[in-house]
Amino acid sequence: MTAITPSGSSTNIDVALIGGGIMSTTLGSLLKQLQPTWSISLFENLAQAGLESSDPWNNAGTGHAALCELNYTPAAADGSVPTAKAVGINEQFHISRQFWAHMVSEGHIGSPKEFINPLPHMSFVWGDAHSDYLKRRYEALRAEPLFEKIEFSEDHAELADWVPLVMEAATPTSG
Repeated sequence: MTAITPSGSSTNIDVALIGGGIMSTTLGSLLKQLQPTWSISLFENLAQAGLESSDPWNNAGTGHAALCELNYTPAAADGSVPTAKAVGINEQFHISRQFWAHMVSEGHIGSPKEFINPLPHMSFVWGDAHSDYLKRRYEALRAEPLFEKIEFSEDHAELADWVPLVMEAATPTSG
């Protein structure tokens, strides 16, 4: 494959990675281990790698454990909350952590403290119907070993401890 460099010259490459986010970085790292003689070029359109999906607003970051994404646990027609997709995403995250540990132990990347920053996750909803769904989601997920430490609360005082700025503006409703 021939690639045109930013200076306009051409070069032969074996692999072109498009985008400098975590997926291209991970794939490039794996390919370099599997095929060390291949030439790999990464092409990024933005001023810095990972800007599009790794910033705080897009929240791709370096790992994703399905802790609070409600779209992974949609309510079924019967009201149950299937957990298979969230569990699968969480399992994949643990495999990613094993890969990163291997990369650190082999000296391919630096300390995980430089790129893994665990943060608390929360799903916050308004209204009785949404709260009911979130409680059913909590009950379904906490039965899964990967989610056994999940917490749920409707107690305003406890929520004020967890998210004081959100609760400062909240108006408690009855029930």
